[in-house]
Amino acid sequence: MTAALAHLLELPAKMRYEPSLWVRLHRTLYSNFGRIAGPAEVAAAVSTNVLAWMQRRRPEAFPSTAVAAASLATAHGIYWAVVQPVNVEVMRWPLDAIPRDWTSRRDRWEYGHAVRAALAVAALGALES
Repeated sequence: MTAALAHLLELPAKMRYEPSLWVRLHRTLYSNFGRIAGPAEVAAAVSTNVLAWMQRRRPEAFPSTAVAAASLATAHGIYWAVVQPVNVEVMRWPLDAIPRDWTSRRDRWEYGHAVRAALAVAALGALES
């Protein structure tokens, strides 16, 4: 959850960055996020799905656990469908030839992470209920 929330907290400032700064930061700031947060997010999604499976016969616990599991699985899917394609594309852009419509990719990346953060919070909230 912390990586998604970190991206969300950075969003207001990063939406004001000029293209070369946004791309430069994108390339240099997030390499450890994938190496550390990626496996942690997979572990969270898998363990929450296992927990939901274990709770399947407990009507008082299963619905909220299933919501948490679905939220984390959806957040993970959004990463691969929305965010990661932008990561791949941005790495190919020369800093002196960033596409004119770069903001569409920036917005997709930033708002994709914002949705992921909301899903992570929803998952935690569902587990707390």
